[in-house]
Amino acid sequence: MVNNDRIIGGIDKKSTALAKSLYSCFVKGNFYLTNAITAEFVKLMENTYRDINIALANEFAQIAEESGVNVWEAIELANKHPRVNVLKPGPGVGGHCIAIDPWFLTENSTRCRIVSLAREINEGMPNHVLQIVKRQVDNIKDPVITVFGVAYKGGVDDTREIPALKFIKLAENEGYKVKMHDPYVKEFEYEVLGLEESVRGSDCIVLITDHLEFKKVEPEGISRLMSNKNIVDTRNMLDTQRWKEAGFNVNVIGVGH
Repeated sequence: MVNNDRIIGGIDKKSTALAKSLYSCFVKGNFYLTNAITAEFVKLMENTYRDINIALANEFAQIAEESGVNVWEAIELANKHPRVNVLKPGPGVGGHCIAIDPWFLTENSTRCRIVSLAREINEGMPNHVLQIVKRQVDNIKDPVITVFGVAYKGGVDDTREIPALKFIKLAENEGYKVKMHDPYVKEFEYEVLGLEESVRGSDCIVLITDHLEFKKVEPEGISRLMSNKNIVDTRNMLDTQRWKEAGFNVNVIGVGH
């Protein structure tokens, strides 16, 4: 709120000037004045750009899985090019901005092919995660799945437009029992459990949200509570080697075998 630049577009010059005056009370960033429709268009462009970039990363991740490549290493190397900045893949896109704003551009235009395709790719990622999970629990009768994180991003309790909810419903449609744990979210469509209760009797953990607290989870401690030791890391945030040493079958999104 304080340090970001501000693009201000009023319905006329007077309203634009008044808005700038109000923001000047606390904003330290630069001001760029325009009209209302351009300001709104810029907002949609910013979030659509990020959505498309994430979709590209997600597609890279799926290709990498097919090709036996570690997409996280590949992205890090590709981003060393001064004009390349590929974002990180993940289980989908959530929140009330990036997952929503691109659709406004498509409402009155027939020229949103890339925009629409990016939305299709990102909205399909929960199903892609489910396919990874299905391979891990294929030989387990009546699997129990534990979802780590239902917020749309780490460190927040916001559950608007979350990919976790779509994954949960898809998993339930497969006949899986799904439990969930989130250190931030208190109110949700499903019951949110404590860590130990969420993994007790579970056959597979699916890390959806990149809460830093999940890095502190000790695999040795929770492994004794689980029926089968499987984990799918959709954020590449865990110490894979440590989890493997604790006996877990670890699958990271975007890492081919």
